Amino acid sequence: MKRFDLENNDKINSGFKTPERYFEQFEAKIMQQITTEKPVKEVKVVSLFYRKQVWISSIAALFLLAIAIPVYFNMASESNLESTTIESYLAQQQSVNTNELIQHLSDEDITELESTLGVSTTESDEIEAYLSETENLDYILNE
Repeated sequence: MKRFDLENNDKINSGFKTPERYFEQFEAKIMQQITTEKPVKEVKVVSLFYRKQVWISSIAALFLLAIAIPVYFNMASESNLESTTIESYLAQQQSVNTNELIQHLSDEDITELESTLGVSTTESDEIEAYLSETENLDYILNE
């Protein structure tokens, strides 16, 4: 590799050269290439904003809003009760009967409780019999 010294020689050759009269002939070469190429077929342009499409899409949007807004507000007005709210309500009620509790539980709720507590069906029958015989049921429920 050839050594160079920037302090004494401030010009460094890059190694790239442009051909002679390149810039004078450039425009003529480009124009020649354009004319020799095949003519481009005219492309059909389809407008995105047909009047019918605009009207149909606006009507569809209004119809969607007319359905979605009432559904949204109905869903927002329904409040899901948390388990702590239900527990505090049951704790405040003095006359909660096991039959009332059973009436409000669905089969899915009962199976979920059994799986959460790890109670089998034979054990659940024994627990139900024990609870029905116990006099201090309020004390057991409030523990």
